[in-house]
Amino acid sequence: MKSFDRISSLHMMVGALQAILAYGLFQSAELEVWPATHAAAYIPLFMLMVALPLAFYCASEAPAVRRWLLSLGLGLLATLIGVHQGLTAGVSLWQAEGYQGGWSPARSSGYLQPAVVFAIAVFLVAPALAILRGRPQRPDYQRWIDALHHNGLVLLQAALVLGLFWGLLYSAAGLFELVGLAFLEDLIDQSWFSIPLTTLVFSHAVSVAVRTRSVADFLSARARLLCGWLYPLAALMAIGFVLSWGVQGLAGLFDSGHAAHLLFWFVTLNLLLINLASRGGAEQGAQAAWLRWLMIAGKLALLPMMLVAGYALWLRLAQYGLTPERIWAMLVCLVLLVMALGAALDALNCLRGAVANRLLPASNMGAALVAVLGISLLLGGPLDPRRLSVDSQLTRLETQRISEADFINFLRYQGDGYGLDVLTELARAPASSDDHTQLLAMLARSALAGGRPATATLAEQVQALPLFPAGAALPPGLVQAFGRESALLSCNNSNLDAPGACLIWALDAFAGGQTGYVLLRRDGDHSMPFGRIWLPEEQGQWVVFGDLGSPQDEQGCPLEHRPAALFDAIVHNKVEFAAKPQPDLMIDGVRISTNLWRTADCP
Repeated sequence: MKSFDRISSLHMMVGALQAILAYGLFQSAELEVWPATHAAAYIPLFMLMVALPLAFYCASEAPAVRRWLLSLGLGLLATLIGVHQGLTAGVSLWQAEGYQGGWSPARSSGYLQPAVVFAIAVFLVAPALAILRGRPQRPDYQRWIDALHHNGLVLLQAALVLGLFWGLLYSAAGLFELVGLAFLEDLIDQSWFSIPLTTLVFSHAVSVAVRTRSVADFLSARARLLCGWLYPLAALMAIGFVLSWGVQGLAGLFDSGHAAHLLFWFVTLNLLLINLASRGGAEQGAQAAWLRWLMIAGKLALLPMMLVAGYALWLRLAQYGLTPERIWAMLVCLVLLVMALGAALDALNCLRGAVANRLLPASNMGAALVAVLGISLLLGGPLDPRRLSVDSQLTRLETQRISEADFINFLRYQGDGYGLDVLTELARAPASSDDHTQLLAMLARSALAGGRPATATLAEQVQALPLFPAGAALPPGLVQAFGRESALLSCNNSNLDAPGACLIWALDAFAGGQTGYVLLRRDGDHSMPFGRIWLPEEQGQWVVFGDLGSPQDEQGCPLEHRPAALFDAIVHNKVEFAAKPQPDLMIDGVRISTNLWRTADCP
């Protein structure tokens, strides 16, 4: 009984500490006072609020003193990483017109990602440090794997209890409101009540789940049984998918644009099923011969899937450069590749007659080490994804593989403090700079101002655009309409053959005798207002009436979208107009338009 009360009181202490931090951070954000006004204070405290309780919950195998020291140590590490994240957070460049302001948690989610990612490292490291033993001290692999399974189930049970608790409160509040008593609903709406109560209920639910270990052990055994049943199906799917490459090829996979994402998820699920079914490689029951061969082939299939996923990710990097998301994807790819390589080597070992899953512990520990080290380096600063991404996009700008507007938007929304430094440097460009530098300076100043550029600046940009065909005139009303589109600042008209070059194309007598106008970019940007057909309304207002659509051949089959070809054809006056191949319908003076998607079998 004393042990029961002691465990409960320890967890309630941790829950109370988390409640104080959580409510304090929420209130500071609501009132916009310190520490919410300083990213270097708010982010470290937020990460401490997440990491310290999680470390305490996941280190339940450790003695009391070591458990507290371990939790405080990981909390301190989270705080130090949070300081780096806060110092490099920059300012919040709000999208609202005319807004200028500093960093604020109410307008930024930059503190959530590092907290969640570091929580993964805490989940892996805390149980390993909790079970250190011997001289020299080293963790017991099997106890570490069991602790991971146990902690995952404990946290899931606590989350379920918390969800049921709030479901009960909201249901009761609805019932009381039916009889005219709104006190419970009003109480739930109070942050001083709901935030501390959430952390305390979760903490107590964790303590109950930890004490009743038999429940977690039962769930873990059932999970192993179910995963052992599911994995052969997953292995069969993996084998079939790899074999399909010989028939379908890989072109469609790479053209999809999200092949790496899907492959990562599928390989992760396969590896998770393997490890849950075998307790991380510790258990291997008797198997039929066909099942043994199926699992060997399934493990071997994971490695080529990871190689293809890595190549797909490399293609995206070569095309679009580094971004923070892609750098994190590289870490995920590396971790999964280590585990897939271990599974493939284990399968080859089984072919030689060895016991299955013997090599999984080594690959699991290697993957965990890579994950924790990678998270620490990426979050802690040595390999900061934002800094690496800004450097990569700068290189792409210098080689004209990214437009000026896209580059500035990347700095503004993904570069954080590193992007802010580059924006500030660009905005200080002298007036004697070349046209390209002046354009970057204008866009940088607009981004730093946090609002749209002046209408006069946009009108000047519109009037500077080349107009085709020669001799066409740009109506004043259309200048004003285009002058409301800040995307025109990304146009680079120093050279019509360069990426980012723009033009205005006049379509004489296009619709009902009216002249329509189309704004085009040479590098194919089809976002508003590019590629739209502008026509005047009866009141003289210029609005978008349609767009150019996608290119087709003479038989109506879709072709590769090549915007530069249309751009060059307009410049050299080589565009012809053709009537639609199919007639519209007329019924009592009412036109019903027809649109054939295909008029022939297309490849």
